[in-house]
Amino acid sequence: MNKQQLCVAVLAGATIGMTGCGGSGDGSAVLSRLIAQRTPADDLKIRPAADCDDWRAFAAESFVEQSISPVYAFATDGGVATPGAADAVSAGAPEFTDTNTQEVGVDEADLLETDSARGLLFAGHRPSNSIRIFDAVPAGSTAEIGRIDLAGVDGLYGLYLEPERQRLTTIARSQQGTQVDFFDVSDPPNPVQLSRYRIDGYYLSSRRIDDRLHLVASHYFNGLDGLYGQAAYTDRVHAWFDAQAEGDTARADTIREQLVTLALDAANTAPLSTLVPNRASGLGASYAPMDCAAIYKPDVPTAMATLSITSLDTDGGNAATIATVNNAWEVYASADNLYLAQTSNGWFFAPFQVDQTAVYRFEISEDGPAVPRGSGVVDGWLLNRFAMSEHAGHLRLATSRQDSCQSTNPDTACPAVMTPTNDVTVLRLDNDALTQVGNVTGFGNNERVFSARFIGDVGYVVTFEQIDPLFTFDLSDPTDPMLLGEVEIPGFSSYIYPLSAEHLLTIGRAGGEGGVGTGNAFQLQIFDVSDLTQPARIAAATPTIEPDDWAYSLAEHEPLAFTYAPSTDTTGLLSIPAQIGSPSESRAFSGFMTWRIDTAGLIEEALRIDHKQTGGGDSCPPTADGSEGGCTSFAPVFYNQPLRSAIATGLLQQTVYTLSDAFLVVTDADAGSELARIELE
Repeated sequence: MNKQQLCVAVLAGATIGMTGCGGSGDGSAVLSRLIAQRTPADDLKIRPAADCDDWRAFAAESFVEQSISPVYAFATDGGVATPGAADAVSAGAPEFTDTNTQEVGVDEADLLETDSARGLLFAGHRPSNSIRIFDAVPAGSTAEIGRIDLAGVDGLYGLYLEPERQRLTTIARSQQGTQVDFFDVSDPPNPVQLSRYRIDGYYLSSRRIDDRLHLVASHYFNGLDGLYGQAAYTDRVHAWFDAQAEGDTARADTIREQLVTLALDAANTAPLSTLVPNRASGLGASYAPMDCAAIYKPDVPTAMATLSITSLDTDGGNAATIATVNNAWEVYASADNLYLAQTSNGWFFAPFQVDQTAVYRFEISEDGPAVPRGSGVVDGWLLNRFAMSEHAGHLRLATSRQDSCQSTNPDTACPAVMTPTNDVTVLRLDNDALTQVGNVTGFGNNERVFSARFIGDVGYVVTFEQIDPLFTFDLSDPTDPMLLGEVEIPGFSSYIYPLSAEHLLTIGRAGGEGGVGTGNAFQLQIFDVSDLTQPARIAAATPTIEPDDWAYSLAEHEPLAFTYAPSTDTTGLLSIPAQIGSPSESRAFSGFMTWRIDTAGLIEEALRIDHKQTGGGDSCPPTADGSEGGCTSFAPVFYNQPLRSAIATGLLQQTVYTLSDAFLVVTDADAGSELARIELE
């Protein structure tokens, strides 16, 4: 590690007391970088590049800011830190559950898709990068009838099925970036490929609304990275840090101008394909750089990455792509708008920002590209997409903050400890802006948000440090959101599912010893929220395990793995992946659990569906001497990874179809008997 890299590491991990970074000065200039910074909302607005010359100039300025940032370490050997890499019972055919989406009408890519009308399942098999098509009715005769092997991919992200159009869309990782394939599955044994779309960058998220797909991919462009290997550039970077440390701002400014000149020269001669995302639309189409004028950027230099938003029909046609410059990692979509959320760590390469989140809105439609429709800023950081929700012309957000610096006094250096707190903020959707109109703050102090859900005019937020408070909010007046009630229980909830207008079903971790902290099992809970001022937990359950076992469910953090099928208005069946690590091989488990749910106050474990057996019959990875213990500790947690399930509800029977990386298993949910087991090879 050279001197400059060491300085960067120190700056990234400390708040006060740095000396000697970049030169022989006392470090006061560097320390000034650690003062609290609130980013003006206007600085975050994005505008289209005028042309490629404008884009190249922006890329050069951004590259220099990255080079002299205490957040992004640069190395003289050419290395560079890159940005972080759920109906009614039918009298005829059974009705299958659908993908457990956040918003009605906004589909999300999943690994298991269902077609109730034809009794079909479409399952993504990750080890072989293939889609398996199953005739699943009658359940006991479930059989694979078709297969799609995805060409040129090395990782399957998910798929979309449109039963009404009999189309299938797959999203996968390719060597170039992200690949989307479109198929006609009207004849399931003989799928026909319609088209293909490819774009630089790794897949971040997507949504499907009717027959329009909206794809978000993140791309780090590297066209200027060669400057890190040129002494004329790197020597000036070192000199800039020396001038800053010595407090010689005039010399630092002069050196920065020289760096920009060098970067601009490189940008003007670099192939455009190394400075923008490249895309290809159609089977056999070649990659081509996207239009510079379709790239939106802020007025200030920022990180060397773009997020592309491609909107295209689900037959692969009518593709339109825009890109925006930022490091947003959270994506939320309503039926009308797609939102990107970016936290303040790393804005403009400032190392110690006040905790804020920038939110960018893009209007999406039945035709054409996404259109920027304003941005806004809220205090705190978002947990995930469920902490955002659009309703009646407003966007609601739940955030947590522990400001890195004293936001109320920007001339004071960072204190050693700040008190964490939480906010619910309401933004109004103006024509081209997101304007804050309401806020509730100061709840769950010394804790952070662990889950959130907004449903109509009501919001629910769970915070946690050592015990779980569930807070309820009245959001009917966007300008005056109100915290109405709370209930404290051991452990915490990480996902909230609305069973009805009056009941919530949650999954998370059980409390630890004495109800404090977390224990060794996941926990399901039912909350009665009929009176928002007095929410009450009416049921809780954990899997039955031994004290030295450990139980985990993918559904704790992946809502698509949470499958609930209502039987009546008050009862239903839940299926979730479950894994148990144990010192005893016989107690280790990797598969699925089903639970009977009743809003009268019942959560009862019903079945355990085993997926850990391999084709060779080994229940667990073997030990060296062949003795019991092959499933100790966490060993089976990722063994034959259980992923998704679907529940088919018929007139006389409920059937559970469970998918892992090894099997599709079909189980009679009432009798508990296995009806079919298909090994996926």
